[in-house]
Amino acid sequence: MDELGAYAAGTYKDHFNSWTNALQLVGYEPIQKYRVSKEAILDDIASLADALGKPPTASEMRSKGKYSVKLAQNHFGSWNKALQAAGYDPHHRHRISDEALFEEIRRLVDELDKVPTAQEMRDHGQYSHRPYFRRWDSWQAAIQAAEYEPVGYPSGPENHKWKEQSAHEWRGYGDNWRVQRLKALKHDDFTCQTPGCERTQKEHREEFGVGLNIHHIRPLSTFGETESEVDFERANQLDNLVTVCVEHHYLWERASPLRLDTR
Repeated sequence: MDELGAYAAGTYKDHFNSWTNALQLVGYEPIQKYRVSKEAILDDIASLADALGKPPTASEMRSKGKYSVKLAQNHFGSWNKALQAAGYDPHHRHRISDEALFEEIRRLVDELDKVPTAQEMRDHGQYSHRPYFRRWDSWQAAIQAAEYEPVGYPSGPENHKWKEQSAHEWRGYGDNWRVQRLKALKHDDFTCQTPGCERTQKEHREEFGVGLNIHHIRPLSTFGETESEVDFERANQLDNLVTVCVEHHYLWERASPLRLDTR
């Protein structure tokens, strides 16, 4: 309105107390302030950083970004905080170092008295979980790179759940796996079944670069002691499979053989 209208937006605010009120009085629905998600803004910052070869300034975001700096500020509190959430150092204008990311994991370990989950990093960390996924492809890999044991993923003889041939390390899922995996995705409408999470296959690929995971509710180890003995026909039955995102897969691993959803 300020750029193309006959009157300034301030005029409408003076007359109707707000721009939203003015729109509603003439029968239009105002654009919702936070219709664009935080994840979309972070994706935009990362894409622009890749194109520029450095973190974008607020001015560069205004001129070349898909979303406005103001929208980023509304979501994150400031442009610097938006850059931090995207995994960049706003003070030095370069990518946050691996050591800085590891240090934040160590800080949360001390604060929480346990290895943090990706959700806890997103909720309580200085950075979001996103730079860890971009740098190491998964949260578990980032935790291992920081020299901690990923939550819910036993490995090594020091872990009380470790087995000489752990089911978590098996790579084969039987001859019918591809067919059953697709059936599970279709059954779950290509959406993560973790309560409170509604990531779709498309959103998951955009956020993590891979498709949704398929989790065995009853672990493979209950269908045979070794990989060669596993009854994959039974293990891969549809009622034993559930679609989950990489961020919440560990929750299902910890709950196994129970379901986390209500079905």
